Amino acid sequence: MNVRDWTTKDISKLSAKDQQAWCKAQFEELEALKKRNIYELADLPPGCKAIKNHWVFDLKSDGHKKARLVAKGFSQIEGLDFDEIFSPVVWFALVHTILTLAVLEKWKIKGLDVKSAFLYGMLDEELYMEQPQGFKVPGNEHKVLCLKKAIYGLKQAACTWWHELDHSLKALNFSRFYADTGIFVAKHTDGTIVIILVYVDDIILTGPNAAQVVSKKKLFMDKWECRDLGECREFLRMRIEYRGGKPYLDQVPYLEKILKCFGMANAKAAQTPLPTGYKPEPFNGTATVALQSQYQLVIGSLLYLMLRTRPNLAFAVTQMVKFAHNPLEEHLKTRHIL
Repeated sequence: MNVRDWTTKDISKLSAKDQQAWCKAQFEELEALKKRNIYELADLPPGCKAIKNHWVFDLKSDGHKKARLVAKGFSQIEGLDFDEIFSPVVWFALVHTILTLAVLEKWKIKGLDVKSAFLYGMLDEELYMEQPQGFKVPGNEHKVLCLKKAIYGLKQAACTWWHELDHSLKALNFSRFYADTGIFVAKHTDGTIVIILVYVDDIILTGPNAAQVVSKKKLFMDKWECRDLGECREFLRMRIEYRGGKPYLDQVPYLEKILKCFGMANAKAAQTPLPTGYKPEPFNGTATVALQSQYQLVIGSLLYLMLRTRPNLAFAVTQMVKFAHNPLEEHLKTRHIL
């Protein structure tokens, strides 16, 4: 099983040494939440229902064990436990536009990754969550966690983070685009600007004056705990390579991953995305659930590529996406558009 699919029962089946290591990771997560003042112990008020939670485990590439406490947001009640949940993100066409502008004007592109972004959002609702399994406070087992800030898994977590980010950028003299609320611009007295692109917790800063970009990045990092990515090398699975001082976009690592996923790592290259003269026909029968699921996974992966770095796939993908609800086996075999 993938580590991300593990439950606490799976952890209990490991060796004593491994159990201790994962238990330490869980304890570190709870301490981090406590340090950020995410919750406090409280009695559950009469008539209120506590949200359940579960642990999500992950094993990093360096072997570090990570455990994250996640709320079971599906049990939240709309109008009572949450109201707004929408969180704006930057439109990809404008990402391409800004990156193109940066290339033409030879602007520096800096990247940041906000650590545990969702944990910064302040909650307007009064929410209670059960204490995590195996980590109930001795003597207070009957109490629950009164959430003061958002936690991963809550319906409104992304929305509350975006509001906090919006307020902080206004304090740094950034103005939000109304046409695309994922773009913020700060104007300086000399007429230059610094542009910030935001996609949840992934941040890009660019502008004509490198010193101003660095200055704004420092101010941003003073406010939020971030991982400084330096010169941006990746943004939303798009790899950014610099050749001769110019950035080039591709999705080679993502493409290699999906080729391996669909058993096409050693497939031969084709000259065209679809066979010459191929006209897919609709299926009058009913596709199996397995075929439908596999076909939709392929189409979804291709759409992700098409919308970001491979517009040359647009015709082929839009032709094949018509059959996503009821595909033929033959439709799946034409997937060499990958």
